[in-house]
Amino acid sequence: MALRANSLSRAGIVLANVALLALVTGCESAEPSEKRGPQPIIGWSNGGDVQSVVIGTCHGNPVATVEEDDETAIITVTSTLRSPGDACQDSLQIALDRDLGNRHVIDGVTGEPPPGIEG
Repeated sequence: MALRANSLSRAGIVLANVALLALVTGCESAEPSEKRGPQPIIGWSNGGDVQSVVIGTCHGNPVATVEEDDETAIITVTSTLRSPGDACQDSLQIALDRDLGNRHVIDGVTGEPPPGIEG
């Protein structure tokens, strides 16, 4: 009888481990809720040769690229989208080759000028 009880106990442990493994594996194989990609600028301010931009990601490790010509400075931000909203946003200071002057800032994601930051 002791052998049978021991076998049932081991079977229960194995079954519990298989269920736990299936649960963990299921979580890992699910499509991630955090996706890295281009994110629209939700606000910006002109600092001459340094532009401040805000994006609606939350500690998403944003990285910006800039394409400049005589008429525009196109800023494209790539980040991981986590918790968009006013409670948690990322901001970047982006250096231009020269003062913005009369050029226009364009969001590389939307192709439009981003909204200005009030204040």
